[in-house]
Amino acid sequence: MPYNEYGEEIRRLYVPSEDRCSSSVSLSELVFYNADKNISQLRMKVISKPDPVPDETSLVVFIDGACRNNGQPTARASWGAYFGPNSPYNTYGLFYDFLPQTSTRAEIEAFGQAIAIIQKITDADLKLSRIKIATDSSFLVNSMSQWMERWIENDGVGSNGRPVAHFQVLKNLHDTLDHMEYSDEAGGREYQFWHVPRKMNREADALANKALDEA
Repeated sequence: MPYNEYGEEIRRLYVPSEDRCSSSVSLSELVFYNADKNISQLRMKVISKPDPVPDETSLVVFIDGACRNNGQPTARASWGAYFGPNSPYNTYGLFYDFLPQTSTRAEIEAFGQAIAIIQKITDADLKLSRIKIATDSSFLVNSMSQWMERWIENDGVGSNGRPVAHFQVLKNLHDTLDHMEYSDEAGGREYQFWHVPRKMNREADALANKALDEA
């Protein structure tokens, strides 16, 4: 489990090298596609087995946003969520015109869209309780795993004294995660954010760009 500068566990941050189940599993072996469940899952190391074994409780989704002409009046943003090769859960789409057409907002939208799908998958298979959100957006990972509690305490103001961009959207997603983790009717699921290099996120990026190509 990773720790912050105060020695506190960062509960919603997944770092494979610091996780007791995956620290001895190579990155090339860590994620695999379960064709029976149509999702990607993790492998883990157990003492009784010489090779990594599937973590039957895990679910991995790769998310990405795209924005062409970012920062320009003609900007157009999209999102993609990738559950595995040819998974029926793979999805992508364009933003509504009234939403901010930026790359950061695109990443957040991808996360929100993925959460809605994950809710349906995990409602149907209660064994899937350890959810990993893989993204190459350090802003999204840090926002949801480390900064959100402080932002809430400060009414949406960041450490620089300025309002946090997209705070209300991020807070709504944070509240959704809390509900899925702690509520009596829907709780029991653990959500962690995994900051991956762009080369690991190519499929989600391709989905987001497909939405723009088809527009």
